[in-house]
Parts: sequence; structure tokens; C-alpha cells
Amino acid sequence: MAFKVADRYRLELHWTNVSYDQDQIAILTGCYFSGPVVKDVAQLNQIDSMDLDFSNQYLIFTNLYYIAKLSWVGVRHTPDKIFLGESTLKNKNLNVVPKLNTNDYIIIDTQNHENEKHNFMLVYPSFLVRRDGQFYNFGSTN
Repeated sequence: MAFKVADRYRLELHWTNVSYDQDQIAILTGCYFSGPVVKDVAQLNQIDSMDLDFSNQYLIFTNLYYIAKLSWVGVRHTPDKIFLGESTLKNKNLNVVPKLNTNDYIIIDTQNHENEKHNFMLVYPSFLVRRDGQFYNFGSTN
């Protein structure tokens, strides 16, 4: 399975460390957004969340949709990054998918979240990627 996210809509979520406090919660330390779309992002709320839809990529692990809630407390904007304070990724099935590595990152497709469409779209299509930019293809037999 391949994925494409137009550069204009590409938002990347990075972290410096990840730990698992409970089966349902991954704690992301040193978390920040980067990518071409950062310059167009409106001011984020200091306490907020967004739903990341990994269903296409994680289909092999779960027969239902897989949506994880990214939450944060604290935001600091710079011209090329948005730093997030206390950040977690939560899903009741977090223990059935591969654990995140410190060197991984997530690509988020924001195409359907421009002002006119945002209120009609509840989730952000998202993809887990290795540090070298290669998409994790969990369903591959290679």
C-alpha cells in the first residue's frame, strides 16, 4: 500500500521520546508539528486534541477502524514548528498495534481541514513513517 499526501497539506508530528504509561496511552515527549502546512495553521488552542485515522495502515492488526486521539496541554508557535506541551496518543487498542519508536514520525493529511471543510471532517488521515521517510507497510510479506 502506498500513500500520497500533497506537500501543501503535509503536517508532520515528531517527538524526541515515547513511553507507554498504560496500555491505552503513549506519552510523547518533545512533541512538535512541522512540515509545509505549519505556516498556514491557525493559532492552536493551548489545551486541545485531534483524531488521527490510521485505519488504512493498521487494517492488518484490527478489523475495525483505528483512530487515535492526539492530545496536548501547551502550545508554542514558531515560523517553522509548533511545539506541543504535555502530549499523549490514546486508543483503547494501542496495545495491538506496533509500538512507536523514538525515531518514527507521523504524517498527517490536512487536505480536508481547510476552513470550509474542517467542520465536516472528524478525523485526519495519518500514516506512521520511519525516520528514513519509509512508510511502514505492515501488511507486506517482504
